[in-house]
Amino acid sequence: EDAVQRAIRAVASNALDQVLGGSNSSLGQNGNPLFVLDASMSMRGSYNVRPIFTHPPNYEHLDLYQHAVNSLTSPGGIAAFVPEPVAVISGAEYYNLLPPKNTSTGSSVLIIDVGGASTNVSMVGDNNAEILHSAQLPIGGDTFIDVLVSHLAKGFFDQHGNSDDPTETPASLSSKPSLNDPTALQRLYEAATTAIHELSNKTRSEINIPYLTMDLQTRQPKHLEVGMARNVVDAEVETWIRTKLVPYLQTKVGDNLSPTALSQALPPPTNLSTLFSSAIMSALEQTSHTPHMLRAVLLVGGGARIPLVKNAIREGVGYLAGDAYASGGEGNRLIIPEGEMGEELGVLGAAVWGSDGRR
Repeated sequence: EDAVQRAIRAVASNALDQVLGGSNSSLGQNGNPLFVLDASMSMRGSYNVRPIFTHPPNYEHLDLYQHAVNSLTSPGGIAAFVPEPVAVISGAEYYNLLPPKNTSTGSSVLIIDVGGASTNVSMVGDNNAEILHSAQLPIGGDTFIDVLVSHLAKGFFDQHGNSDDPTETPASLSSKPSLNDPTALQRLYEAATTAIHELSNKTRSEINIPYLTMDLQTRQPKHLEVGMARNVVDAEVETWIRTKLVPYLQTKVGDNLSPTALSQALPPPTNLSTLFSSAIMSALEQTSHTPHMLRAVLLVGGGARIPLVKNAIREGVGYLAGDAYASGGEGNRLIIPEGEMGEELGVLGAAVWGSDGRR
């Protein structure tokens, strides 16, 4: 087996052992397929399941993974590969999250998937299976943690997490801070992650890191104790968008980033809401849609639970289509699943998609 096959076998078998119970110690040593549709083989190092894999839209390595997975199945070809936006819609349909289809207009759905490191904006066609457009923005839930760590490091160590060298080019995008003390940096990340989670439910969080570092002159420990308001994090993120992300996107047109990530008709974004407005407008432009031709705009992903993201989406969609479109009242077409549903909708949808026997 090549490296991809070995990695799939190790990860999948570990997950299946946890779900199904037990452990197959011979799995990595026998030559049996990993996935089978023959229950008699389940005692010989194989699992009697049909695998369903989700993948980002326009994933360039899909053929490689399809070949690796198919070589681990019996009969060959039983595995299904579902684009993540399609899986999300499948889950949304199953849980009745989407408004009824309107025959007088289109029934396309715009998916905004806010992940850890990036956000995908995808237009899925009327049949809920064809991806008409997809673009990626290099901002996600982890960006909020990065900028908070930078803010804390700047205040505590009197240094910037990111370089402010004026000779730095806009193309060198990074929200991750740097620090000479890796242990202190790790502790800052742990505290910032906790704070961002808390700020998803309240407006203020207390950050307390004892013995963060040592004062080299006095030989005394230094502790970090600070209250962090949600609007401070919001302001730091929006500064990063304005000074780093937007210049980066503007310089990447024609390079390895989709030139359609931002609208050419709107002014350059200055904050998160105008960033989403521009990305949504670009998807509409590329697919010849208007907001009122959409069945819904669906916000999903782990980063979608962050209040700033939710508010920015509401403002961005409202700017393009009117407040009633995104207000949550009558005529609302902006769907934001509650709790963990938005984070798990793609996985749930893939299971529904696979149970229908589709390929």
